[in-house]
Amino acid sequence: MSLSTPQQVMDRLEAIDRDLAARMPALEAAALGWFRKKRDREQAWASAYMSADGPAHVRKAEADYATATVGVAEEAEYEALKAVVRVLETRATIGQSLLRSHGRA
Repeated sequence: MSLSTPQQVMDRLEAIDRDLAARMPALEAAALGWFRKKRDREQAWASAYMSADGPAHVRKAEADYATATVGVAEEAEYEALKAVVRVLETRATIGQSLLRSHGRA
């Protein structure tokens, strides 16, 4: 789609706005899921650390290993949605710049 007229830019910005609005519930749900799992991982890490034997660096390594997969899916979903939203926000910023430049032309 060409963005050579102000109307085309405004149409694109409206489409981006709709897309962002449609994605926000999923992003919010993913953020909540990830932050809950993050807490679970931190608690599991502390428990694994406390139950491990040996010097601190060994206990840390054992706790890291024991909790490495806790919340991986939730984190991935959240980060992926967050990246999409960032791209859409960047596209909106570019569209706003184009609209301003059309006004000066």
